[in-house]
Amino acid sequence: MHVMVLNPNEYFQKLIVELAIEYDNQLTKFVCKMPATYPYTLTAPNLVELDLGLSCDIDYNLPTIFPQSLQRINLSLDDVQFSWDMFRIGKESKAIVFDSLVDLSITDTIQDLDAGNVMHANDFDLAFPKLERLHLENTSLTRKDAQAMMGHGLKRFSYVGSIITASQLCKQPLRTLDTLNLVWVEEEYPEETDDFIPLANEIFNKTDGIEHVRCEIRAADYDRDMVGIDWPYLTHLSMDFIMPFKELLRMLPKVPNLVCLDMTIGYCSNSEFAETIELLTNIKQHYPEPSSSKITTLSIAVDHDEVCEQSSCQKSFNKAIENMKWYWPQLKNIDSMSMLFTF
Repeated sequence: MHVMVLNPNEYFQKLIVELAIEYDNQLTKFVCKMPATYPYTLTAPNLVELDLGLSCDIDYNLPTIFPQSLQRINLSLDDVQFSWDMFRIGKESKAIVFDSLVDLSITDTIQDLDAGNVMHANDFDLAFPKLERLHLENTSLTRKDAQAMMGHGLKRFSYVGSIITASQLCKQPLRTLDTLNLVWVEEEYPEETDDFIPLANEIFNKTDGIEHVRCEIRAADYDRDMVGIDWPYLTHLSMDFIMPFKELLRMLPKVPNLVCLDMTIGYCSNSEFAETIELLTNIKQHYPEPSSSKITTLSIAVDHDEVCEQSSCQKSFNKAIENMKWYWPQLKNIDSMSMLFTF
């Protein structure tokens, strides 16, 4: 039995909650994206999936849920502090054990993480013996909770948000991971611009042995020299900001294990575009020996000024970029797209 509480009127909300309580032994999935009052404990011994959306503007009386059967939890928090108390059966309990949980996702809209931990500090312990996948977005954890989530057999860890918080979380052992995915959004954390490369270097130098190491940089106005990076084990890189192609070629030796690259290049004049085309067309003259790069897949977007007619620019670029298959011998797939960028 599945129960979904999205945005019904007050009467219908009360009816749904009463049904959930009446048939809680049959519940396998519970989704609630609105305020609701739960006067009783939802035993829900067969509950497999829990999806809750909470807002700081609303007072919640959360259900008390037995954690033992849960396999997936998704918490969407709108600038609200959350406590694990809803999974605590009996206040005398010293630990909450999620015996079956394999997938945990916590997303928050908060961006000032110094204002206080999104997850309340607990006077009890958490245990996630089977947790395999952990996704955190703009979320801060206590050190104790981070150790509980990342200290066993975690396979996939994804973090979106502050590079400072990411570096603190990645001080936990990463040896069990097969996938690490970090996303930094400069617009949300502009005060971290100078710290990004040194902290990312610190993180990615600890990732030896992880099969898939991904980094996504969303930074439209990023103007730092990427040559300072030192990411020896990174396998996937996405750069959502404009970088000249010649700067890319200077940077890539610092990412020797990169296999997938997604980036944007741009130019403001015909002369700059011509310079890029010349570099790509005569790559063998500029670089007499093929690179040792392991790149197999390249997705590249070209930002255009009004100066150049878009379709002709794209055709010229598509032809020239094919020469990179000589310089990157393992390159098999090129996905090139055009965007009009008006100044």
